[in-house]
Amino acid sequence: MAPPPELNPEIVDEVLVRLPRDDPAGFIRASAVCKSWLDTLTDPVFLRRYRDLHGTAPLVLGFLHDPVDRSLARFVPTTAFRPAVAADHSTSVVLDCRHGRALFYDYGSSEFVVWDPITGRERRMRDDVPDSYTNYTVLCAAGAGCDHSACSDGPFLMASAGVECRDLVQADACVYSSETGVRRGPDGIYLDFNLEEAYDENCPYYLQSDRPGVLVGGTLYFVCRSSALLRYDVLGTQGRGSLSVIKLPPGKFPGSSTIVMRAENGGLGLATLRRDVLQLWSTETGPDGDVEWVKMNRIQLRKLMPLNSPARLIGLIEDANVVFVTSDDHGIFTVDLKSLLTKKVCEMDKVKDVFPYVCYYTPAGTSSSLFG
Repeated sequence: MAPPPELNPEIVDEVLVRLPRDDPAGFIRASAVCKSWLDTLTDPVFLRRYRDLHGTAPLVLGFLHDPVDRSLARFVPTTAFRPAVAADHSTSVVLDCRHGRALFYDYGSSEFVVWDPITGRERRMRDDVPDSYTNYTVLCAAGAGCDHSACSDGPFLMASAGVECRDLVQADACVYSSETGVRRGPDGIYLDFNLEEAYDENCPYYLQSDRPGVLVGGTLYFVCRSSALLRYDVLGTQGRGSLSVIKLPPGKFPGSSTIVMRAENGGLGLATLRRDVLQLWSTETGPDGDVEWVKMNRIQLRKLMPLNSPARLIGLIEDANVVFVTSDDHGIFTVDLKSLLTKKVCEMDKVKDVFPYVCYYTPAGTSSSLFG
């Protein structure tokens, strides 16, 4: 039998350049067809055409959350993308999601799990059972020099920070490197004295359990329960491993209504929610080196979405400054804090918090991570 005729390379290029960005599995399948298709998908000229056609902004493919029904999937798609088949996560809780990686703790096996939803690959690490006073984050180990398009199978850092209230109120943080298998830390600071027994239950420095750390520059910021942020310089931009506390603007800012974000000037910013109004804040450094908060935009959420019950902030897309907002009767929306573009992404209600899965991939990155 004669071999099938070869496809016209120009026609193949036109087909491949139209593969949708919201389905990275399409690149995986195309890369596996033959070497010439893989070469096309990793060719710099093709990649320039693809970026010109589709753009380069990070793409939100869905989000993770902890459903009340533990048998339900942790990943909720908001596009055509569906995760690769992976190990059962029904005994796991979601802790964080960043740089193409999701972080779980599996109570069934007593392991931390770092999962790549595109490839289905996992990295498991045994450690102490997480406590209710500690928050965990995962991030690429390459730092600011990485565009995260092909690093999800590479080295990562798992950072943790928490506050304990005993005779003294102490904050501690440490970071584990997958590359070395070594944990650095703990780094600690004392925040206050515990003069009353009742202070233990009402300590304002306890971290908000449903607010994962947010990475701004090389620094992680964790929201405390009341009017403060815990700052952990995990990548060493301001003095490796240093911990400090930043006071929030004057007023009452409960942690459940506060999200850290990157301000328009690239520095530390904040979004606070009260009575369905989002107040955005930026920071300036005063002459004495202290952080000063400056009010920026106010966003009336009732003008952007239907709300019959109070709105709640439940998540943030870090590199795009897009927040997830929900109420108990109208599902989940995303709001772009710059353009105010609002999109309904899910009909689910009564969701406590979400961890957006943002894909930074390019055709080359996706292909090389699997076949490189």
